[in-house]
Amino acid sequence: MNKDKKLKITRRDFLDGVAMMGGVAALSPLHVFGEHTQEELSVGVYPPTLTGLRGNHPGSYDVAHALARGGQRPTEFEEVDNVYDLVVVGAGISGLTAAYLFRKRFGAAAKILLLDNHDDFGGHARRNEFNADGRTLLGVGGSLNLEQAAMGDSARSLLEEIGVDFTSLRQGIEPDYVIYDPMSSHGLYLNASVYGTDRAMNGQWNLTWAGAGDFQSAIRSLQLPPSDEQGLINLISGEQDFLPGMSAQEREQFMHSTSYESFLSEHVGLSPGAVQITEPWIKALFGVSVASVSIYEALYTGAPGAAALLPPTPEASDPDPENAETEAPEAENPGADRYPIYPDGNASVARLLVRHLIPAVAAANTEENIVTSTFDYAQLDREGAPVRLRLNSTVVNVRNRDDGLVDASYVVAGNAQTVRTKHCILAGYGGMVPHLCPELPPAQKESLAYGVKVPFICTNVLLRSGAAVRKAGVSGYQCPGSFYSLVATAPPVSQGNFQPPTKLDDPVVVWMIHAAAPPASGDQSSRDLYRLGRHQLLSMSFEDIEAATLSQLSGMFGATGFNAETDVEAITANRWAHGYAYEYMELHDPVWPEGEAPHELGRAPIGRISIANSDSEAQAYVQSAIDAAIRAVDEVLA
Repeated sequence: MNKDKKLKITRRDFLDGVAMMGGVAALSPLHVFGEHTQEELSVGVYPPTLTGLRGNHPGSYDVAHALARGGQRPTEFEEVDNVYDLVVVGAGISGLTAAYLFRKRFGAAAKILLLDNHDDFGGHARRNEFNADGRTLLGVGGSLNLEQAAMGDSARSLLEEIGVDFTSLRQGIEPDYVIYDPMSSHGLYLNASVYGTDRAMNGQWNLTWAGAGDFQSAIRSLQLPPSDEQGLINLISGEQDFLPGMSAQEREQFMHSTSYESFLSEHVGLSPGAVQITEPWIKALFGVSVASVSIYEALYTGAPGAAALLPPTPEASDPDPENAETEAPEAENPGADRYPIYPDGNASVARLLVRHLIPAVAAANTEENIVTSTFDYAQLDREGAPVRLRLNSTVVNVRNRDDGLVDASYVVAGNAQTVRTKHCILAGYGGMVPHLCPELPPAQKESLAYGVKVPFICTNVLLRSGAAVRKAGVSGYQCPGSFYSLVATAPPVSQGNFQPPTKLDDPVVVWMIHAAAPPASGDQSSRDLYRLGRHQLLSMSFEDIEAATLSQLSGMFGATGFNAETDVEAITANRWAHGYAYEYMELHDPVWPEGEAPHELGRAPIGRISIANSDSEAQAYVQSAIDAAIRAVDEVLA
């Protein structure tokens, strides 16, 4: 299959991204960096359109790994540029926001430099762009939606200030899209390797788990063994007490201290296959299996059991049968989770921030056309510009100088360089900060190393014809026991000139999420599992990911006519070995007093160096990244 015929670089370029090592065998890993220099980017390579292995692709992390694993960094650096007012390490949402706020407070003349090790900005807010016969289609490469209901006033106001129109986004999305409304119609895919045959069954499965409608018939359609079937029905109905003799206080403690898997297997009596059916949303949100989340955390995701374990709500006891058929109990109703989504996810938020910082990058001046604008990457790092964004630049050392300035040293295209700055904000991976700042006290280094980022793959597949997917009749699937736990069409959002394709034979982008952490064995914590998942991801080739992708799509949509050889135009696999920020887990983390949690102790400023990233908030959300940036800039002001 010629999946890359319309692109300037091939998938093979990514698979062999560090093959240049063969010609520079005498060089250390520090000199083997990045597939594309900034000069190359200026002559036609457009990062959002690159396919194959993206995210943490070969070349993006080699210098960082040489530092973190072997303590290797250059001993001599060339001093470049004049003194900056601010250097930001990391050009994700937090770093871009910090630069935006600093410039807003210190004026348009403030000299700002952003450094990022990737060949594109945005961090996990990554845009995947495809061309299908002259038509632009978009996919989400990581950070997905805007949790408007969970935002504080500061984050919401900032997003509105840069051009995010929440109302327009809500109006532009198809209301029955499964990621926007998990209670909408969607499918459940049971694969042959775990469940005997490939079966894709449509329904309203999250409403089924909540006990709405004819949930018993839905459970029987799964064709599980009778004991599993009855166990799930009893669990969902709430008619059986699975914790007899426990007081309300004991039940509460049990729910917070017992794994959901243990409860399902030992108290409900479900087989491993039946337990796994409850897992897709849990894996997508937490990145681990049901063995690593508490009962309470599982119910929070909408897993079955609320009626059996939680106190009844007014909605749950409503005698009106009509309401009982259509509404889930309040504890299971994710109405507040119906958040706005851009067609490229939160990449548009990053693009809005970049356009404010560097207006010459795009002609777009409205929220709507930010989606369709082509950015001029040659404008990102122009000599003399007040704000410069330097890609392919891996920072290896940041230190406070005796003269009140800060040195930020980095490697770009094999060159070791240093810039001086009055202030520095570290907005990249929190776990790298101890390696970048040797002057940190040991206790702070330990705090920064506590959290382990959640590893995952976010894959987008361009299909020449979406007929096989559209014939399935739903926008997405839960996929227990499969490589990808969630599969859906790319967000069907209309914004300005961007209109998602809708006709049967129109091309379509399929979005797929793989949580890499393996199931727990023994007393392994979620952090242990994330480390194992990270190593697994970094050992996978693109061919491995491609094979898993095509196999699952064939199983899911083969019955409606999917043919991998003829339908697949391109695959972009965004591998995030260091993915979402670590959020504390009930089974594996203590409850610290306010101000004493590892992320709070780890983010303390060091001289003129502040820390801003979602890790420093222990939450993997856009608003968390923004809140961290606000705090860091306030520290600079202080």
